[in-house]
Amino acid sequence: MTVGDAPYEESFIVADIPGLIEGAHLGAGLGMQFLRHIERTRILVHLVDVSDGSGRPDPVEDFKVILEELRNFGHGLDEKPMIVVASKADVANPAKLKKLETMAKRKKLPFYAISAVTGLGVDKLKYAIGDRVRELRKQSAAVELKEAEQAAG
Repeated sequence: MTVGDAPYEESFIVADIPGLIEGAHLGAGLGMQFLRHIERTRILVHLVDVSDGSGRPDPVEDFKVILEELRNFGHGLDEKPMIVVASKADVANPAKLKKLETMAKRKKLPFYAISAVTGLGVDKLKYAIGDRVRELRKQSAAVELKEAEQAAG
């Protein structure tokens, strides 16, 4: 994905890890393959359906299941930087949207509401992801430089 305007545009790769299910860390579904793939990412962006069309009654509980799967798999996946995104905001159940937003704020996680259909919030989210990836790249480079300096003596 590329964000920004030339000459200040910046690219980063976005990988879609579809619906982890409960028990993924034990191999349920395609969980192990997906979880191993997540290890290489800098940031996790959780898209949570807040419409009534999904048949899922509680977006916060869905998010908690994913966090528990990340925690159970180990490898620090549950400690990666995260952004919470309410998807299908154009047809959101207001109570579900508010509940997810409240949970994100309580956990001090950035929160965005988007709609792929109307475009609501999509650009704002893309730029937020780009900004966070840029920050994480700088942090990583600083750590690598410090380690190289220490190794050199």
